[in-house]
Amino acid sequence: MSERGGQPPDFAEMEPLLSRLRDGLDGDLALADLARAFGASPFQFHRKFSRAVGETPRKHVERLRLERAAYLLAVAEARIVEIALEVGFDSHEAFSRAFRRWSGRSPTAWRREAKAWQVARMQRNRQFKGDGCSFTDVWFETHPATPMLAIRRLGPYADLNAEEARDPYFRQIEDWAKARGLPLGPARWGLFPDDPNLTPPRLQCADLCIPVRTSVAGDACVRCQELPGGLFGKIGHFGPGSTVAQAYRQLADAIRRSGHAFQEAPPVQVFFVDDDARSEIWFPIRRR
Repeated sequence: MSERGGQPPDFAEMEPLLSRLRDGLDGDLALADLARAFGASPFQFHRKFSRAVGETPRKHVERLRLERAAYLLAVAEARIVEIALEVGFDSHEAFSRAFRRWSGRSPTAWRREAKAWQVARMQRNRQFKGDGCSFTDVWFETHPATPMLAIRRLGPYADLNAEEARDPYFRQIEDWAKARGLPLGPARWGLFPDDPNLTPPRLQCADLCIPVRTSVAGDACVRCQELPGGLFGKIGHFGPGSTVAQAYRQLADAIRRSGHAFQEAPPVQVFFVDDDARSEIWFPIRRR
């Protein structure tokens, strides 16, 4: 066990590379190049990566590419060949074969079913007010770019519904900042780049973050990253953590009805330290 509440061995060491992989899926991610970037032989890198992440480098990259493609097929209007190239496939044909193996559907069928399901849910839930929880009205707000101190956590998103599961990560960031004399604000955020409907729970990555006034140099324990500024759709959620998925769906439906488009960036969940039954969900969006 690692010091981060059960994280796999070597996961913290692998975190910077994992972040670069997510941002560079359209590039050439050959094993030899990844090993070189990590500073190990291909054999050593393959073994360490598989132990830290729970899947081989090749499986990891292919899964991320296909999951991102599935998301883009559902929310974007780009042509399928454009999506294929954006996520790192050389051709429409190679992408279609890989996507069908992974999902059991062609990209066209996936897109058609996703769009139909979204429309049906919006119509069905237009008057939905929450089951065991309640929501605020949705609002749209511009938020500035914000530097954050972050720790990446691997494991089921559902586990982070409990305050006691999140606190060790936030405390580690607080201790790290205090040792360096860095003042932190009261906000506690979670960034959730994986779709829990697609990514297996054990492979879901979340960034637990605390905003900081200015960018600083991180290290192997705590990274410094930036929440890009821009327009966000937001909703407040009141209720147990087990019901927060309803707020995500409510917000997504409201954004679609508004005519805004989703940005390809992770949603943010704001945790209120004085009230564990209250949170906010933010989706980065843009005007069409």
